[in-house]
Amino acid sequence: MSNLSQSYVVRLCVTVLILGLSSMLATAQETSLKIGVVDVEQVVAESPQGQELQARLETFQSEVQAQLNVMQEEARAIRRRIAEGTNTLTQDRVAQLEKEYEDAGIAIRRYRDDKQREGQKLQDEGLRAIEKVLEPVFEQARTEMGLDIIFNRVPGVIILTSDRVDITPAMIELVAAAAGAPAE
Repeated sequence: MSNLSQSYVVRLCVTVLILGLSSMLATAQETSLKIGVVDVEQVVAESPQGQELQARLETFQSEVQAQLNVMQEEARAIRRRIAEGTNTLTQDRVAQLEKEYEDAGIAIRRYRDDKQREGQKLQDEGLRAIEKVLEPVFEQARTEMGLDIIFNRVPGVIILTSDRVDITPAMIELVAAAAGAPAE
């Protein structure tokens, strides 16, 4: 092939490449992505289901703390009997009270650990139930708002957003509407 025909082929390829890239860029500009950013934690916290879960967790925590207070007071009473009876109680009785005190401490730790696991399970189950409610609501929001991507506003993931893409208030309203409750 001559230099002239090689030069022509190269120019033709470059021209086709430029036209193709121009067409792709024009198409990309016409079909830009629409992005929404939502603070899922806030949506969950302000949802009727989230508030109900929070109330259940607070009640559970109060009940656990009340029982722990009773158990700790019983342990302190045993400790006081040991301290007060050091000179008047027999060695066997002091040893028995020390064993009771040790058992009370073990029971407190065991109760605390069991209730911590139970509370975590209660929270996890509640959040899973809320997640099931949120999935169709997010799908509805994506469709109605014409969003291509919805990001969770998590520190370290989303550095900065404008209010224009923050759909948190709209999501709170949609979740409240889905639950049949007015948004706050």
